[in-house]
Amino acid sequence: DAIGGLLNATFGNLTELIISILALRKDMMRIVQVSLLGSILSNCLLVLGSAFLLGGLRHSSQKFNTQMATTNSGLLMVSTMAMLLPAALDAADEERSAASVLSFSRFTAMLLLGVY
Repeated sequence: DAIGGLLNATFGNLTELIISILALRKDMMRIVQVSLLGSILSNCLLVLGSAFLLGGLRHSSQKFNTQMATTNSGLLMVSTMAMLLPAALDAADEERSAASVLSFSRFTAMLLLGVY
């Protein structure tokens, strides 16, 4: 079950990964940002909302695994912070070089990859 979930999470976003890699090679940063935002919003809002709606139509009462909900909330918080911190660092300190912000952004990306 865990292996199936890992494969689904990895290959389920393969198209977004390919689009991001191709866009980064052509220096299209805005495309990558919008693609990531769309992926997050669709997964968090559209998929979750659809599951709640369809589950509510079929069952009058639903039960959720609290441990899994806590884990998912924690991972969402970590990923949100990993995206916000480099942006906040760049916006807060104008004297900071772009290279230092980029290195911090890469560090958070590697941290997220390790958590994954």
